[in-house]
Amino acid sequence: MERKRNRLVIVLVGLWVLFTVTLAGWWLVFGLRQLDLINQSNLEGAGQLQRHYQMLMWEGGILIASLIGGGLALFYYARREQRRHAQVEEFFAAFTHDAKTAIASLRLQAESLREDFAGEPNPLLDRLLSDTLRLQLQLENSLFLVNLPRGKFFLQPIKLSDRVDALRLHWPTMTITQTGDGVVMADARALESVLTNLVQNAAIHGHATRVDVSVRSNAGRLSVTVIDDGRGFQGDLSQLGELFVRHARSSGSGVGLYIVRQLARAMNGTIQFCSGEESGFVAELELPEASGAPGAHASGVLPGNEHAGSVRTNYEASGTHASGVLSETKAR
Repeated sequence: MERKRNRLVIVLVGLWVLFTVTLAGWWLVFGLRQLDLINQSNLEGAGQLQRHYQMLMWEGGILIASLIGGGLALFYYARREQRRHAQVEEFFAAFTHDAKTAIASLRLQAESLREDFAGEPNPLLDRLLSDTLRLQLQLENSLFLVNLPRGKFFLQPIKLSDRVDALRLHWPTMTITQTGDGVVMADARALESVLTNLVQNAAIHGHATRVDVSVRSNAGRLSVTVIDDGRGFQGDLSQLGELFVRHARSSGSGVGLYIVRQLARAMNGTIQFCSGEESGFVAELELPEASGAPGAHASGVLPGNEHAGSVRTNYEASGTHASGVLSETKAR
C-alpha cells in the first residue's frame, strides 16, 4: 500500500507538470494566432506586431521552461523525500530492536533482584522496574506508530483474564481487579499494548492506585470497561486520542491513547474515553467476541491497507518481551 501511495504521488506530479505545460503552450499558440489575425487585417499599428511577436515568444518560452524546471524539481524532491522516509523507517526499526533487547535484559535482571530480595522493600528497585516498563512501552508505541500505515494484525481468540493477570505482574503495587470474563478475537500484542497503555496512563498521569476492569457480553461483542481511581481528566475529552496533542504541561506526548484508539480500530473494535462519576478516568473498549472456533486468521487491517505487511511479524522479530524472557530463563 505504501508503494502504491508513492507511485500515486509521482503520477500526480507528472500529471500536474503535463497539464500546466500544456496550458502554457496553448496560451502561447493562442496569443501568436491573435497577432497573426491582427497582422492580416492590416489594422493601424500592425507594423509594431513584430516586436510584440518576439516579446510573446520570449515570455511564453520562459514560462514553459519555468514550469518544466519546477515540475522536475518537485519530482526530484518528492522522490528524495520518499527515499528518506524509507531510510528513517528502517533506521527506527533497527534502533528500536536494539533498544528493546537491552531494556528487556535490564528488566529481567531487575525482576530477578526483586525476587531475590522479596522480603526487603527497596524503593529504588521498584522505581527502576517502573521506569524500564515505561520506557519499554514507549518503544512499543513508537514501533506501532511507524507500522500503523502498513500494519496487519493476526486475530485469534484471547481470554481477557490472562491479559489482566499479566498487568498485575507489571504493576505489583497497584490493585487491579476484574469483574466478568470473556474471549475476544484480537491480536495478542496489540491487545496487550492497549491494556498496558490504559493502566500506564492511569498510573503515570492519573496517579491512580486502583484499576477495575469490567467485562460484559452484548450481542456478539465484548465490552471491556477500565476504570481507575485517579484524578481523572480535566481537558477536552473530544481531543483525547489525537496524535501529539498535549492538554497540559504535565501531559504526555499524546501517542499512547492515539495508539490505543488505532489498535482498537484495527482489531474491528472501538474505544471511548470519559470521566468517572466522582473521580478517575474511564475507557470503554469494545471488541468482537470470539466464536466457538479455536482457529485464528489474519485480519484487523487498517482501512486502506489490506495488502500491507504484518506488524505482528515485525514485533516478534524486533524485540523480546521481558516477562517472556524471564519465564524462559526460569524454565531452563
